[in-house]
Amino acid sequence: MSFIAYDLIFLVVFTVIVVLFLNKRRENLKRQGWIFLYHTKVGLQLMDRWAKKYARVLRPLQYVVIASGYILLAVMTWLLVKTAYQYITSPYLAKAIKIPPLLPLFPYFPQLFKLESIFPPFYFTYFLVALAIVAVSHEFAHGLFARLNNVRIKSTGFAFFGPFFGAFVEQDDKDMNKAKKMPQMAILAAGTFANVIMTIIFGLILWAFFALSFNPAGINFNTYSTAVVDVEAITEINGIPFTDLDSMEI
Repeated sequence: MSFIAYDLIFLVVFTVIVVLFLNKRRENLKRQGWIFLYHTKVGLQLMDRWAKKYARVLRPLQYVVIASGYILLAVMTWLLVKTAYQYITSPYLAKAIKIPPLLPLFPYFPQLFKLESIFPPFYFTYFLVALAIVAVSHEFAHGLFARLNNVRIKSTGFAFFGPFFGAFVEQDDKDMNKAKKMPQMAILAAGTFANVIMTIIFGLILWAFFALSFNPAGINFNTYSTAVVDVEAITEINGIPFTDLDSMEI
């Protein structure tokens, strides 16, 4: 059985488990349009504890958080405008990549839009793991900087839209409105800043993995030929003699 089959089975099983879980705990579930919000108290104590324990680091860090928010906003606006302009001015690009410039990221989109040659496979399992890491760190950062600035957090939880989910923190709007402008900006920008930190961390993990697992292979040489080489006259490579290249592994 292929990995795709296992992945689709996992998608169905996960959806059934989510439906049963939410049905059993309907008292904590609220509906907003097509989205169901499951409210919990998970992480609230940790946010309070870290906000107090690391306040000396987090307070000056707010300037970096706000600056990163403006930088990311400018970069993403530029990328969106540039991509939209390329789609409008280049009919060949629009025909080759038949997706809009802005598209929600969802499982199997390379297969659905026939973009396997451009994007790597994106299975539901990958989507679930990546979204859990991104969403949890993103929302936890919002809550952490909210508590740092004495903005109460009513609840945390998960938002479900079919088999897909996200995370959220529910702040006290009155406290948020009372906060000064700088703390408000720090709270709003904290989520994307956390995503940048997670990108750096997992980028280093990926680099370390390839650095440790890389195994040099092939033929070593220290110069290039400056004249025509008679291939038939070659009797050895790196000191290894051979008579038949087809029957040897070099």
